Amino acid sequence: MKKTAIIYIRVSTDEQAEKGYSLQHQEERLRKYCELHDINVIGFFKDDHSAKTFNRPEFKKLLEFLKKHKKVVDLLLFTKWDRFSRNAGDAYFMINSLGKLGVEPQAIEQPLDLEIPENKIMLAFYLAAPEVENDRRALNIIVGMRRAKKDGRWMGRIPHGYSRARDEMDKPIIVPNEEAPLIVKAYKLLAKGLYPVEEAWRIMEKQGLKIGKNQFWELIQNPAYTGKIFIREYKDEEEQSVIGRHKPLITEELFNRVQDFINGRRKNLPVKYCKRNDLPLRGFLICPRCGKNLTGSASKGNGGKYFYYHCLKGCKERVKAETVNRRFLDALSTISSNKNVIDYYYAAIDDLFKSNAQQKIKSVKKIHEQLQQNEEQVFKAQQFLLEQKIDSNDYKSMKKRYERQNDDLVKQEAQFGIMNAEYKKYLDWDFTLIKNLSKGFEKADLEGKQKIIGSIFPEKMIFTKNQFRTRKMNTVVQLISQNTNEKSRNKKDLALALSAKSDKVGPLGLEPSTHRL
Repeated sequence: MKKTAIIYIRVSTDEQAEKGYSLQHQEERLRKYCELHDINVIGFFKDDHSAKTFNRPEFKKLLEFLKKHKKVVDLLLFTKWDRFSRNAGDAYFMINSLGKLGVEPQAIEQPLDLEIPENKIMLAFYLAAPEVENDRRALNIIVGMRRAKKDGRWMGRIPHGYSRARDEMDKPIIVPNEEAPLIVKAYKLLAKGLYPVEEAWRIMEKQGLKIGKNQFWELIQNPAYTGKIFIREYKDEEEQSVIGRHKPLITEELFNRVQDFINGRRKNLPVKYCKRNDLPLRGFLICPRCGKNLTGSASKGNGGKYFYYHCLKGCKERVKAETVNRRFLDALSTISSNKNVIDYYYAAIDDLFKSNAQQKIKSVKKIHEQLQQNEEQVFKAQQFLLEQKIDSNDYKSMKKRYERQNDDLVKQEAQFGIMNAEYKKYLDWDFTLIKNLSKGFEKADLEGKQKIIGSIFPEKMIFTKNQFRTRKMNTVVQLISQNTNEKSRNKKDLALALSAKSDKVGPLGLEPSTHRL
């Protein structure tokens, strides 16, 4: 009696792009085999999904067909066993399930008599060999890339400001391009400490640096611009940095200054942090006699150590640290005295965040729509590839482009989520500190104290006649501590004043102008 068969072909899009597997070729081979062996083909199914599991659309339809037509189909034919499955456990289970339906699965290029127990060993080899081959290829790629990185060669996506080229040995290398001067400008701008990252990005965009906000964040944290290549840890190898063969655009010192700034570890102040909690103002004071920096140290006396702020240059200025610290606490108390104005600013900022909530929802909706569009474009590209309207290189390029876009979109969505979820927490914490500035300062550790000082006073202070003087003071602090009639200004005006001045500090007037605390 003439045997009946269903032919099944499978290829994932990536396999077709990378290895040139063809659905058409598989179908031709299977139909020719059935013709030569006088087998009647009564069904045809094709999949373009991975063989890691049997959760494939067409294979599910195939199983439904077999269940509805029991004892009608004798053979399920495919070219090789890795077209059927790449998971030995799942494959054995499916073979048993097909056997109960009276169907024998068989690979025409790797025929096996599964009634012979020893052939199951060969089946395991056929199923595992392609996966082993893929793993070996992936491992070779990883090892090769790490070897190239250790040799100082840049691997992966080229950083902005560089282009691909060839060195004297005709090996690939990256070299600075026309964007390089703008990259240097961006680092120098941020190192000044006057602008937040987003504002610096806008400034550089106007100057011709065509780059997205998230890409700008990656740019200013990339050590490649110092001429180094970072190599991640791998197995028993620790992470490391090596000197690259490409030309650096900036110094390591400039790079570190920018990292300190964006991570909140440094203000744009000429401060040498002191390790003694008794001298929190060390590095923030200048001598009222000679104008040089004041340092601080301890002197031994009756009963223990006594701390003093004194001049570095040998003049006779010397004042007890206990007195200066106590007067500074008193000064902070005067700053936070106008609680009505502080409450009004809190309400203004809170209203601004709430009014922006609807806009954020619209932005997130647009992000979701764009992600959906990108997925559709990738699917179309897959169809074009299968229909041979585009080649594998074009498909890879399109796929990578949309993947990068999706990564950026997901980051943007996450940023909106952080802003919505956490702004209230930070707002409450900041304004609680402002209302109780002296108490907050007193309870803070040394690093916290120095951050508070540096954020309020962008320039150094002079302590004389039992009071402090400074040429500059944070504009926001001035606004919340002045005797303003809050009813004379609406919330919008106050919020605009605060948001416009909170991220950079400027002079109040000519040099003689000073602030007394």
